[in-house]
Amino acid sequence: MKLTMKDIAKMANVSMTTVSLVLNNKKARISQKKINEIKKIAADNNYIPNSSAVSLATNESKTIGVVVPNIGNPFYSLLLKAISDALKNRGYYALIINTNDNHDDESQQVQKLISRGVDGILLVPSNDLFSQGSTVVTEFLKDISLPFVLVNAETKLKINQINFDSVEGGFLATQLLIQKGHKKIAIITGEKGYVNADDRLKGYKKALEQNHINFDSNLVFRGKYDIQSGNENITKIIKDTEATAIFFCNDLMLYGAMQKMNQLKLNLFDRYSIIGYDDTFFNEIFNPEVSSVKQDVNKLGSDAVIMMLDVIKNKVVNQSKLRVEVNDRESVKQL
Repeated sequence: MKLTMKDIAKMANVSMTTVSLVLNNKKARISQKKINEIKKIAADNNYIPNSSAVSLATNESKTIGVVVPNIGNPFYSLLLKAISDALKNRGYYALIINTNDNHDDESQQVQKLISRGVDGILLVPSNDLFSQGSTVVTEFLKDISLPFVLVNAETKLKINQINFDSVEGGFLATQLLIQKGHKKIAIITGEKGYVNADDRLKGYKKALEQNHINFDSNLVFRGKYDIQSGNENITKIIKDTEATAIFFCNDLMLYGAMQKMNQLKLNLFDRYSIIGYDDTFFNEIFNPEVSSVKQDVNKLGSDAVIMMLDVIKNKVVNQSKLRVEVNDRESVKQL
């Protein structure tokens, strides 16, 4: 039969409050001998504290809600692992929520996390939210009544947020293609308003401008950061452009383009120089190995956790932007 705190109190002839203080290493107005007795009773009987009771006693659940839009995307899977590991190392648990990139679900799940008494929320927002515009984003974020950190996205609000520099990422990717002699560079970025999509496009335009290459809106394509979008857009690029290179603003859209080209019995890499974004581990498996913008997901996850715990403890507002780099492999060829 499972030993309870009430049982320990009875066996040690003290109050339940005293037992709670001792087992949670809080100061108790009793002798060291009695403290040792209480801890020995708990240890000898393999006492496991009730998490709800501990939460009530300490006003902490030691649980952080982690909300992501698409757990099937390798980028988010790696991010979740990094966050979960960082929380575990600090004595916290992750309660993971997948919203399927749907803002209605996202809103409901955030409220459920609040009602469950989590200590804070790491929010990786949906594209569905950001595509609805800054007013909707602002209203949603301001209604979150718990400490939270916005992860892998940014707003102009004075809130806790951490993200990669997507303008820099867009610039570096395009610059590499230009250095290899390409001037007709197609870009497939996210839909207007999607998380980081417009910043990656801004970086693309910046690289063209610095190299005195005219911007051509006919080379800009948009998608939903998924395989289907890559599938559909590669067909348009083949048909409607004379591009010699393609910049995919996430790797899933690149994989969709590869799938479509395979169906057409064509080789994507023979036809175009290619650079992706996110640099998932698949890129080193392909032949040729795929060049991609690398984001240090482990650092993002770890830094987000550090920021979250700092917010909970010190009630501060932190904002951070992480650098990115390009892994230049075999898929970008000299023109």
